[in-house]
Amino acid sequence: MLSAEPSDEVLVARVAKRDVAAFATLYDRYARRIYAWAAHVVGSADAEDMVQEVFVRLWDKAAQFDDRRGRFAWWFIAIARHHLTTQLRRRSLQQRIVAADEIERLLADAPDRSAGPDEVAWSNERGADLLRALATLPSEQRRVLVLAYFAGLSQPEIARHTGTPLGTVKKRTRLALQKLRERLDRELGSGLRGAG
Repeated sequence: MLSAEPSDEVLVARVAKRDVAAFATLYDRYARRIYAWAAHVVGSADAEDMVQEVFVRLWDKAAQFDDRRGRFAWWFIAIARHHLTTQLRRRSLQQRIVAADEIERLLADAPDRSAGPDEVAWSNERGADLLRALATLPSEQRRVLVLAYFAGLSQPEIARHTGTPLGTVKKRTRLALQKLRERLDRELGSGLRGAG
């Protein structure tokens, strides 16, 4: 039986035409996920404001979505990540590292269990596959990616923070990205590469 629910891609096209009901549906689908991420990045006190700001960006940028370049979920998560990283950069280095530590802990402790209904939807967008792949990386490789991606640290900043030579940070980053790519290619096939 086919679902009568419109896809995210259909909904964002409607949002671009200022369809409030389509916007509300996307909000219902993604708000909890963005809130959880924001709470880990900026803390629960500021997370709700971050969610609202991310969804304002969705409202403003919906017309920029191009389904030929990939899935809505990846595009929207990139918007959220950019906004959260920008907000995080306004905080002290120590606050950013604490946020990255929490995210890394969550990745390292990611349970390997069957997905619930919300996780199934996310998995359909390949997010759960990516998180599982991140969780399998050696801790020192996962750490450099978390510090770069979630805390917004440059490679020289990561080297200073971890007391690791810059060349080692670069090598760990390269190896981590290579392992992620290989694992995702193996699990998802060539469809992931075709989105680019």
